[in-house]
Amino acid sequence: MEKHMSQQYHLIFVHGWGFSKEFWKPVTGLLQDFPMHSIDLGFINNNHTSNDIIQIISEQQQNTVAIGHSLGFLYLLKQFPHKFHHYVAINSFLRFSKNDDYPAGVPPRILQRMSKEIDKDVHSVLSQFYQQCQSSDSIPSKINSVQLKTGLQYLGIEDFRNDLPLLSDKLTIIASDNDPVVSAAMTKDSFKTHPIHWVQDDTHLLPITQPDLCAETIRNIALTS
Repeated sequence: MEKHMSQQYHLIFVHGWGFSKEFWKPVTGLLQDFPMHSIDLGFINNNHTSNDIIQIISEQQQNTVAIGHSLGFLYLLKQFPHKFHHYVAINSFLRFSKNDDYPAGVPPRILQRMSKEIDKDVHSVLSQFYQQCQSSDSIPSKINSVQLKTGLQYLGIEDFRNDLPLLSDKLTIIASDNDPVVSAAMTKDSFKTHPIHWVQDDTHLLPITQPDLCAETIRNIALTS
């Protein structure tokens, strides 16, 4: 019966800044009984999800659980109307950049500096970011600087905090309690009073460090919601 129920919902995964769809393999490998797509935002390895696939995802939204890591969650909110059956935000936020009414955000000057440094030495910028995330991944040889800078612009200007009431009854948040990229204060400031599932973890990489927990959460949503 569970096998039949699992077919009711598609799963859509979107990775964060500086990674690729391969980021999700530890989680998707545990959810093979679900139909799924992993969107690639084109930051590395010359992979980029086609517009045809994006269109298919748009048409299936009401039968889909959408999972976004970090920037990937913002992408889901920006790219698609808010019609997914359920959303899972992992190590994520509704706004990243600091402003007057969002003091816990990251100062815009940091994003601006990263964007300038990409033009000088993109490998160094990505290496420093991977280290900050606590990622052991090696730096890929193929890096799309233009897409990385576009991603930084996303992080600098996008703000979906006003959309929270539209999502509140179909949103699950999983956060590291000691995330080196997205502070606990930013998570709380972003999602306000919405429940947050805090995980004891020192990385920005819960899908890699805690794949069983992430997969179990997603499975439970897809089978019971």
